[in-house]
Amino acid sequence: MTSVSELIVATIKVVFIALLWLFILFVAMVIRTDMFGKRVPAASLATVPADRGRPESHRLSSVPTRFAITNGSQQGIAVPVQPTINLGRSADSTLVLEDEFASARHAQLVQIDQDTWAVSDLQSTNGTFVNGRRVGDEAIAATVGDVVRIGRTLMRLEV
Repeated sequence: MTSVSELIVATIKVVFIALLWLFILFVAMVIRTDMFGKRVPAASLATVPADRGRPESHRLSSVPTRFAITNGSQQGIAVPVQPTINLGRSADSTLVLEDEFASARHAQLVQIDQDTWAVSDLQSTNGTFVNGRRVGDEAIAATVGDVVRIGRTLMRLEV
């Protein structure tokens, strides 16, 4: 009888350890997703309107006053223009994005001159796009009306 009860105890121990490891892996995946965002296949972004670039009326030099979300779940939210604008899901970002495809610290806009900003990707999982062009190792210049896309969120500098 003792050998059967020892077998049951050993089986319970193995099952408990297996469940403990599954829990640890689940927690690690949640933390990874929270820090780096989900990887997005290009096909899943087909519902996002195309990056159109700046309208013809904004081609002349204009001094932007705000950086606004123009499409996405937070459409209409804007922040005043600052020399450095941090974008991401992190609470210390200048503009906190509620987009599951954004990383905690996703991108940054740094003012070059009065009406031009450099858009840099901060090694995000899904990338940052300016007028449909992916931001690589080199920053891309953006001015009034240029569309910045992170995940399903479209943003632009506005007058």
